[in-house]
Amino acid sequence: MIRAGLLNLLRRGHLRHVGIQMLAVAGALLAAGMLLLGVNVSTMRHNFAWVQQADDVLLQISDLQTGIYGVELSVRGYALTDNPTFLVYVQNNQRKVMDSMTRLGVLVARDGSQTAQFAQLRKTISKHLEIFVGLTRLGPGHAQDVAAAIVDTGNRNVMNTARAELLAFRADEVKLLADRQAAAAAQASKTYGIATAIVVIAFLLGALGIVLSQFARGAKPD
Repeated sequence: MIRAGLLNLLRRGHLRHVGIQMLAVAGALLAAGMLLLGVNVSTMRHNFAWVQQADDVLLQISDLQTGIYGVELSVRGYALTDNPTFLVYVQNNQRKVMDSMTRLGVLVARDGSQTAQFAQLRKTISKHLEIFVGLTRLGPGHAQDVAAAIVDTGNRNVMNTARAELLAFRADEVKLLADRQAAAAAQASKTYGIATAIVVIAFLLGALGIVLSQFARGAKPD
């Protein structure tokens, strides 16, 4: 009875029809799997772009640190020696700080998560530059005045705040990058697992569909 029913299905071509449907489903699943793998590649590229931006941000922070230290040392050198050559060093380091701040602002604008923090950092560094560049306008022979200004409590607070905000900005950028990389890695792993499962199912359905369609085609009526 069962054999007769199966033979009847074969005569009507039902199994061949089912096999063709399986092949169609397998093709759709395979396309979906390839699409998910493409999303994975896009995620990795996006993550690489964030890594590159983080590297650029950290480079600008390093340049800012070097620049403000350079301004401080150059002003001290001018006050101690009255050598006008140090004024050139002050100007060069001041320009370096301003250029780095501009580039950092462009990088931060692409993200937006550190806009407020950057605005505060820019204000603090501007105050720092005003203090030290202003000391050079005293001219030669004011070593004691410069020394007094540097140890002044208010000025020391500005200097320490500038250093602390730079370190905090750097730490936050590193943490932000680590969080993004962790999220991207988790998403990529999940997407890859789903895509792999879909592709495997697609191949299994395709193989079964081929077998059914070929088997049904070869069946002959009694």
